Amino acid sequence: MEYFIFRNELGQQVEFSLFSPYIFQWISESLASDIVSTKQIGQDGERAESWTLQARRITIQGSIIVREYHEELERNLLRILNPKLGAKLICHRDNSTKEIQVMLEELPSLKRRGGTIEFTINLIAHDPYWREVEKTEYLALLTKRLTFPAVIPQATGMIFGLRKSILETEVENIGDVATGFRVIFKAKGEVENVEVSDKLTGKKIKVLATMQKGDIIEVINFPKRKMVLFNGQKAFHLLDVAQSDFFTLEVGKNLLGYHAEKNAVNLDVVLFYSPLYLGR
Repeated sequence: MEYFIFRNELGQQVEFSLFSPYIFQWISESLASDIVSTKQIGQDGERAESWTLQARRITIQGSIIVREYHEELERNLLRILNPKLGAKLICHRDNSTKEIQVMLEELPSLKRRGGTIEFTINLIAHDPYWREVEKTEYLALLTKRLTFPAVIPQATGMIFGLRKSILETEVENIGDVATGFRVIFKAKGEVENVEVSDKLTGKKIKVLATMQKGDIIEVINFPKRKMVLFNGQKAFHLLDVAQSDFFTLEVGKNLLGYHAEKNAVNLDVVLFYSPLYLGR
């Protein structure tokens, strides 16, 4: 079963489903592309030079059964679906959840037909992709193993922790297009000049900073949002501009690595990304 939740930037939400007062009937989507082409003298046809996607248009049709409280439901719908507020549309289908950032193109249209009030909602998504819930990849992680009371054998010693410290990790982007990501470096001791890299292309993002135990560097790498944070504070000036290139996770398998110029073993490194889809 497929149903939708509209949630505005204030956290107010409406559910469109068969079990909601706002009964879901159907949804339609349109996604056109802009193609730039050239034509030479004597050439048959044209040559496509570039192509990009336009904003996605989404229309939701549903109904409200006329009861004593239907006027309250109408007011609630118009209050939450406010064209002056940003929002997200969340699609639940079977075991899948995807979401897309949207805005109202106009106030919902309400029409009374017999014992129901039909509503039509027109949305626009300037970022045209549906996004899956953010996924997590642990590139390096220290797992505690020490418990007390403990007796340390003199001959063999004891394991205090296990480190997943693979300098190269395969990350599969199961979406339809390339996607950005964010990566967090957490220091377990002194570390200098951390980086994350695409081992297949050689591109990397490098931050020039000395980290002490507990320090956290977060690199945010999305098409319209690129940031470096040091312990939560903006620190884009720490980016090694000469050696850094904000690469993306291509569709399919990507081979990522991490490194530090000093004490890479003292790092926990976690990658977060959301696959992007052309359809829900």
